Amino acid sequence: MAIIDLISILPSLSIINNGFKVLRVLRMIRALRVFRVFKAMRYSKSFEIIGNVLNESKESLVAVSILAGGYIIISALVIFNVEPESFDTFFDAIYWATVSLTTVGYGDIYPVTVFGRLITMLSSIFGIAIVALPAGIITAGYMSEIEKKRDNEENDA
Repeated sequence: MAIIDLISILPSLSIINNGFKVLRVLRMIRALRVFRVFKAMRYSKSFEIIGNVLNESKESLVAVSILAGGYIIISALVIFNVEPESFDTFFDAIYWATVSLTTVGYGDIYPVTVFGRLITMLSSIFGIAIVALPAGIITAGYMSEIEKKRDNEENDA
């Protein structure tokens, strides 16, 4: 069960003896020290709670993901038809819709007509709501899990 410990320790064994060719190979996999993070996760109750929350609210998160994907497709179709001179390919329109949905707004592709800019503003406003939904679902589930743990501790005492 201590495989993560083993994987994270292996790269440091090359320090013992530089003469072993097998241990020289281990130097190349020093990046596996990153696995030490997973060891810390194992002992954290917060990660356990977040895992439970994600498992329990899986249906809601999938529904929000489908809503976001549908919104991206619809926004891309609308802007691709409204602004054919600004968006050369449909992929450009999907890229724009994704950037607008997440309100990142890189500015490398943008509409130039008044109607296209109006669609962009609406897309950004709805994007804020769609991006905020998963955060609200996870937060509500996290608070519910904490409340359950408190109730269990009070009942056990």
